[in-house]
Amino acid sequence: MFVESMTAEEIIKETRRDLALLENYKEKIYQLHRRDFLLAKKYPVTFQHEWVSPATRNKWCVTITCHSKKTREAPEIYHYSPYATSRGVGVIFPFYDLDTEDWAFSRFTGHFFSRYRNRYLIPNNLCTPGMDVIDYFIKDNISFSLSEKKKEDNSFTCCLKDGIALGIFDSILTVFRTFVSHDMLFRIQKRSLQSSIEYQKTLDDFLTNKLPNSYKQYCLQGRVGRVAGPEPIPHLSLDDVKDLLKDKPKIPLFSPLTGKIEFED
Repeated sequence: MFVESMTAEEIIKETRRDLALLENYKEKIYQLHRRDFLLAKKYPVTFQHEWVSPATRNKWCVTITCHSKKTREAPEIYHYSPYATSRGVGVIFPFYDLDTEDWAFSRFTGHFFSRYRNRYLIPNNLCTPGMDVIDYFIKDNISFSLSEKKKEDNSFTCCLKDGIALGIFDSILTVFRTFVSHDMLFRIQKRSLQSSIEYQKTLDDFLTNKLPNSYKQYCLQGRVGRVAGPEPIPHLSLDDVKDLLKDKPKIPLFSPLTGKIEFED
């Protein structure tokens, strides 16, 4: 059974055991609802089932959806397994990767769904009493791709229908750690832009005060302009460069993963 303390290898090993059994179960529920899909007058048509693996005792939520008449013989089926964490219910979500033509594995933390509820559902008046937040999220964001990966810290950004997911990845498991709504992303971008403007002003003031007089005169000539053009650029010694950079102000960097303003080294 899935528990929060399991390693990525343990999660994938247990998931693969269940997937082999799930294939038979998916065929069973398709045959159960095949007539419903064939006789449906309006689409999409969706049915949900819960299945407990006899091998691992993991509970799986299985959803089968027929979106149109053309897909009646090949409906969409997805499944996820909820598990308890210290910060709410998380999810193990396997999906078929078309690039590798094999199963890929992701884990959504309990914190992720808490942020999704507070940052998207509640502000948009979509949260109702007794609502299954996990089921709502997965149905609304069934398709996703990791749009930006940073190898230096194994972080990723994932564009979803309802916002942006942030997390970490390795070669075998993708972990969705938190959720940022679109309006929050705009505020982050605005804040980052403002930080850049303030930093540039600070840097300009710093350079004005620290540049050698020969450089100040050269820059002034270049801005005012002369018939013969500015004089040749003066030589800047290594000591001048060291002195110039010694007290250079640090660039403020906004980190979406932590929500904090950090500074470059």
